[in-house]
Amino acid sequence: MHLESRILILRTPEEVQRFLGDIANIPRWDRGVASAKQTSAGPMQAGSEFETIAPPGTRDGSGTEGRMSYRIAQTGPDHCVVELTSSSGNARFFREAQWNFAVQPVAQGSMLTCSADFKPRRRYVFLAPVFFLMKGAIRDDLERLKRVLEA
Repeated sequence: MHLESRILILRTPEEVQRFLGDIANIPRWDRGVASAKQTSAGPMQAGSEFETIAPPGTRDGSGTEGRMSYRIAQTGPDHCVVELTSSSGNARFFREAQWNFAVQPVAQGSMLTCSADFKPRRRYVFLAPVFFLMKGAIRDDLERLKRVLEA
C-alpha cells in the first residue's frame, strides 16, 4: 500500500532537511510521538537507528506504551528513507513499512513529499481500508510540520 502527501513549506530546502534530520524534532510535528531518541552510536546517517514513544495514555494493540523502532535506510541532500524495524505493538500489523521524505526547491521555498509504503502481514490484510485512511494522518502531520517550520 502506497500513501503520499505533499506540502509547500516557506523555507529553504536546507532548512527543511536540517529540521527533518534532527530526530529530536519528531515530537514537534508528529502527533503520535511524545519523544524520540537515537539508539545507535555515532552521527545520524544511513544505518543509524532510533525509537519513538507515543504520548502518555496512548496504547498500542498489545496494551503497552507505543514504542516503535526505525533505521535510516538512505539519506542524501534532498531525501531520506526510514524503515520500521519493530515487530511488536502496532508494528505487528506490518511485514514491512517505509517512509520516504523528499525535499525539492520551488520558487516559494520547498516542496516536501512524504510517502509511506506498507506491506501488511497476511493475517491483517483485512485492515487495508483502515491503513488507507492513514493518508489523512500523514497530511495532518505535514501541516503541523509546516506550522512549526514557518513560525
